[in-house]
Amino acid sequence: MKKAWLEACQLAAAIVLCTGCHVLPALPPVVQDMGPRYRPTNIYRQSPLLPPQLRRVALLPLTTTESTAFLQAGVETLTPVVYAELEKCKRFEIIAVSPDQLRQLTGKPGWRTDEPLPPDFFSRLSDATGCDAVLFCQLTRYQPYQPLAMGWKFALVANPPPGPAPAGNLKDTILWSADEVVDAGEPGVANAARDYYAQHLHNETPSADVSTILSSPVRFGQYTLAALLETLPYRFVAAH
Repeated sequence: MKKAWLEACQLAAAIVLCTGCHVLPALPPVVQDMGPRYRPTNIYRQSPLLPPQLRRVALLPLTTTESTAFLQAGVETLTPVVYAELEKCKRFEIIAVSPDQLRQLTGKPGWRTDEPLPPDFFSRLSDATGCDAVLFCQLTRYQPYQPLAMGWKFALVANPPPGPAPAGNLKDTILWSADEVVDAGEPGVANAARDYYAQHLHNETPSADVSTILSSPVRFGQYTLAALLETLPYRFVAAH
């Protein structure tokens, strides 16, 4: 009798354990995927650390290489995402400059680093925003249908020292730059995007599959920006 009772208890415990295994949420498939992972390569950093005096950065409006409907739609969709992802980095304070404000200050609503800048460009922005550097942002590709693809070109440029402004040559004052096209059609990109979703976005919609990031321009945009902005120089921390 006692033996039968013990066997029944063991069976009940086994059933509970097996049931518990089924109740626990399964690990996202990407965790088990040991395939390639995309990492940005076309990155320049003047130094691993930001200058200690760099505290505030003026974020210029997102520009495009050409005025196509897709790129313009990408600017509207991704402009707030750029600001949000920069805030998450916590490398510096972000001061967003609107196209209208930039036009009033410099005569144009947008600027690229490959075009001549007004001689007093940085001083005007510094006076208006108190910035120590300027972040130029460009959307070079925007493919909002599968496979999603986004191209980004960034340049973080420190305010030049007092004196004659550089005549269209910012090379000596560029602290960081990135120029990449991130294409979800590449296995390494798709894997890395799923990783990002599982680690950072899965809790927002726990019932969704990690692969949903490969069909959402906004979420894929978050991933592409996070991947690039992770390569920014780190904040200088003074020793105590």
